Order: sequence, then structure tokens, then C-alpha cells
Amino acid sequence: MPMAEGKARKRWVLVTRAREQAEETARALKARGFLTLVDPLFETRRLAFELPPTDQVQAVVLTSANAAYALNRELAELPVFAVGEATAHAARARGAFRLRVAEGDWSSLADLLARELVPDQGLVLHLSGREVQGELDSRLEQAGYAYRRVVVYETVPREELGSRTRHALQRRAIGAVLLFSPRTAATFARLVREAGLAPALEGTLCVCLSEAVAEEVADFAPGMEIAVAERRDQSALLACLEARFQP
Repeated sequence: MPMAEGKARKRWVLVTRAREQAEETARALKARGFLTLVDPLFETRRLAFELPPTDQVQAVVLTSANAAYALNRELAELPVFAVGEATAHAARARGAFRLRVAEGDWSSLADLLARELVPDQGLVLHLSGREVQGELDSRLEQAGYAYRRVVVYETVPREELGSRTRHALQRRAIGAVLLFSPRTAATFARLVREAGLAPALEGTLCVCLSEAVAEEVADFAPGMEIAVAERRDQSALLACLEARFQP
């Protein structure tokens, strides 16, 4: 689809998250009247892994939707704790029905686990990517829980922006960028700088899921506006976008 001309150019919103989650975000944006350009900055690779016996596990923890594919039928029947709504949605698709959902960050997830689980009732199994944020492991272990993390996927950063994204930036056709994690934000800043396109972000709104995300893009592109969602979930991110940028 060709980019719109004139003022309509600024209607485009760049979505940088992993393909599966990006498509969900793009649908939500479309329902709100935004045009979207999806350009995942990471490639997700599933890994070989070994799970402990299910009868040793009291609950499963998911801190990313990308890890939900590792839920087999037996694990899906256990209590599953998701860091936020997007991860919970992926878990439901795998058959999880005893689902608990935190507020989008590891600290609220740790609080939820502490409220609902008993330390001596079995393993707390964390299915995750190779890179994790926060201190969930130490928080649970200090509270006496048997915690085990199993890495089921990894994300590899792209070496350059997609051709459509580069073309849109050159034409100053992107009005807003959505950034969901510090690692994605740092990768976006690096790829834009390497492409020599930082000046093209002048006047563009960059909507970040947290202050930690915003720190990774602060001052790298003169004239770019930065806004931070009130909560660490997609609905808050989109509300922030709508408040600052009209389609």
C-alpha cells in the first residue's frame, strides 16, 4: 500500500514489537482509526528445552507472550501467572484456564505470586526468553519459593530497518512510534542512527511503555517527542498515543 500524501502522512504509526504481538497491536490501532506500519526489530527463535515433571510444579509463570507456545496440555491445566494482558491472551490460546494476570511488570507479578502461592507446594516454573528483566528470581527465592527458569526462546536483533520503514522515515511519513521494551528502544535508536535517519524523527511522537524504555531513546533524535504510558500494558500505551496523536 503506498504511503498517503500531504498531511495524511503523519497518520502512520510504526509498531516495532515481535511479529505475532505486532499484528495484534496493529489490529487494535486500526480499530482506533490509525494507519500502521509493522517492522519487528527482533527475530524470535524457539529453542530446544527440557521441562521438569509436571507433578513437581505448582504454577507456571510467563513474562512474555513468546514463551506461551511452551505450555503443553499438562502445564496449561496448572495455575498460570502472566505478567500482563498480552501474555495472558497468548496463554489462553494455549488452553490455560486457571489464569492470573499481573499489572504488566515483574514487581506486580512477584506480588501476585506471593499472595496466591505457598512456598512449600512445589516448583514455580518460569518459561522465558534468554533475556529477562527485573529480579523475579531473587524475590521468589528470598521468600522461600522453589524457582526454576527454563529458557524456551531467544530474540535476535535485526541488522537494519525494513525498507518500508526507511522509506517512510525519509519521507517523514511516520507520525508516531510505539516502543514496548528497553531492548527494543535501544535497537531502534541504533538502527535509526546507523541509517542516518535520526533527523527525520523531528516532530515524531515516540510512545514508550515505561520510563526505562524512554531512557533508551532520550536525546538520540533532536526534536522527537517522547511520551510514557501510565501503566505497563498495551491499553495504557494506546491511550497515551490517542491522547497525544490523533489519526
